[in-house]
Amino acid sequence: MRIMRILQILAVFGAVLGPAGADEVGTKPLEAVSYAQVRITDDFWAPRIERNRTVSLPAAFRECQASGNIGNFRIAAGWDPGVSKGSHAYDSDVYKIIEGAAYRLTIHPDPELESYVDRLIEAIAAAQQKDGYLNTHFTTRTPVVKWAMAPTEHELYCAGHLFEAAAAYAQATGKRKILDVALRLADNLDSVFGPGKRYEVSGHQEVELALVKLFKATGTRRYFDLAKFFLDERGFAHGAEHRRPTPEESVRQDTIDPNNRRSIWSTRRYRQDHLPVIEQDEAVGHAVRAGYMYAAMADVAAVTGDPGYRQAGGRIWDNVAGKKLYITGGVGTAQYGDEGFGTPYNLPNEKAYGETCAAVANILWNHRLGLLEGDAKYIDVLELGLYNGFLSGVSLSGDEFFYENPLAGRSGLRRDRWSDPACCPSNVVRLIPQVGNFMFALDAEGIFVNLFMDSAAAVPWKGGFVKLTQTTRYPWEGKVKIHVEPEGSDVFTLNVRIPAWTGAGPVKTDLYRFAAVGTGVRTGAAMAVNGKSVGTLDVRNGYARIRRAWKKGDILELDLPMPVRRVRANPAVEADRGRVALMRGPLVYCLESTDNPGSILKLFLPEDATIAAERRDDLLGGVTVIRGQGLSGGGDAIAFQAVPYYAWANRGAGDMTVWIAETQKRGKNP
Repeated sequence: MRIMRILQILAVFGAVLGPAGADEVGTKPLEAVSYAQVRITDDFWAPRIERNRTVSLPAAFRECQASGNIGNFRIAAGWDPGVSKGSHAYDSDVYKIIEGAAYRLTIHPDPELESYVDRLIEAIAAAQQKDGYLNTHFTTRTPVVKWAMAPTEHELYCAGHLFEAAAAYAQATGKRKILDVALRLADNLDSVFGPGKRYEVSGHQEVELALVKLFKATGTRRYFDLAKFFLDERGFAHGAEHRRPTPEESVRQDTIDPNNRRSIWSTRRYRQDHLPVIEQDEAVGHAVRAGYMYAAMADVAAVTGDPGYRQAGGRIWDNVAGKKLYITGGVGTAQYGDEGFGTPYNLPNEKAYGETCAAVANILWNHRLGLLEGDAKYIDVLELGLYNGFLSGVSLSGDEFFYENPLAGRSGLRRDRWSDPACCPSNVVRLIPQVGNFMFALDAEGIFVNLFMDSAAAVPWKGGFVKLTQTTRYPWEGKVKIHVEPEGSDVFTLNVRIPAWTGAGPVKTDLYRFAAVGTGVRTGAAMAVNGKSVGTLDVRNGYARIRRAWKKGDILELDLPMPVRRVRANPAVEADRGRVALMRGPLVYCLESTDNPGSILKLFLPEDATIAAERRDDLLGGVTVIRGQGLSGGGDAIAFQAVPYYAWANRGAGDMTVWIAETQKRGKNP
């Protein structure tokens, strides 16, 4: 019944929007399988997805009502008196929450929720001006000036989140009212910006990837062309077509006042506008803006095949994954007070920024790169961020959130019920229900299995479906059974990701490396089909390939041993020299003073320390902990317990650290 409902929704969506292939200019090397075709049933993600529906989503709407985000649309519509409350980014929070609601409605019909969102959409539509312009902040405060603040503020950012919400809600419900609002706004943008019109870029990137979504949903090429224009225009002197800034202009536009740390916020490097995108090779500036822009660059490369975009994306990824990525998959150090990337290998722990929104952007970017290149190394980073740097941003209860996600903290750090800006809570609400989007992909030869969760998926294949059912306790255990059920007997390749954490390190760069394991401890991966060992795996780009005539009843078994691994950072990372982090499978662990009273800052973990994993169903909703014996500064044995990083700060405030000193010589943690 569920698959039939999904097919009905997709059929209605196609009828509403027209053929997605219209005006097609290229195809992706891999095509993602929609979250709508994946039912997650495990003990890890399924409860979080349900909690997102029953706790996070209602709480987000309540907070937006209380903060004025929702009321702003009534004010802009003329239904209520006054001027809008809050910042120029307030509209975007509402749009992101609607997007999250749309994903939930697709797989969990809820008439009450749908009716509520429909009423909200009525207010959004009423707030739109006749020419298509829509932004409650600027409509009620500076109604004469439209798009005047686009280069520095969030006008285009808000528009982008509306586009994403509109596409998702139309697909979920078959209703197009919010989509019509989005298309009128997109047409307004297209009438103002572009070649021969206004040469400008967004102050906070997001509209670029959102316009690509509108193009894919409607087949209207103008939206894609506008997305590419916004990207191509970066790095130039705006106001004319592709004129390079003079040296004097460049200096003036990137001057930082040493007496004003916030002066970095006005520079072109801060918003990745310092060079044309195809010439960029280092991640700089605000980490969220960068991640959304890099995702849009991957979208453009996938549609056009443009080698400049593709190569630039690869260079930037090498820079991030090789020099600027936290072990948790988080990004951003705020070294310059800019919520952004710092200098290479500068990865402080207690002062780590690691904004939850930046983790979201990094996940979305790496998913697109994985589709673009068909290489599992991008999914390795996606998984690292998903289970660690992102998931730490929401409490186990689902109603408290971190804006920043440091890797060490003193007593007093705790999640907030909401935040202003509320970009991170609203991003959590929209990402969790679409986790299924990241699990599977397709090419002309077969199916790619990216992530492992107890689940059932109807994967489109040659006009029909292949049902893939995963049975696993991942991320706690590494044994995965994949039941393969094609509609008939068919030859195709099943490409199963072999995670980087089964090898030399958690990511395929030299930024982090595992220490050697003891004799007899298994690592690596093994695979069997119908009980028969595959032997030496045919691994290409991180995927083990099995090509055969698959038939109903076939079972592929994957065995990924999960010993506790010590992680050491590249020696260039000064903050982590002489320290070690602990991982098991895809999970990064940390020490909390709740479990280790008085010992976190004194504990040392020599190379020969005893370490073992232990299941604790009574702790933090059920987790596998790491227990062992360390040493005090005086050489006395100290028992310790480490918990998954994502679960820290759920039992009150206290000290925490991910990186642990290996010797007394290193000094105190963190």
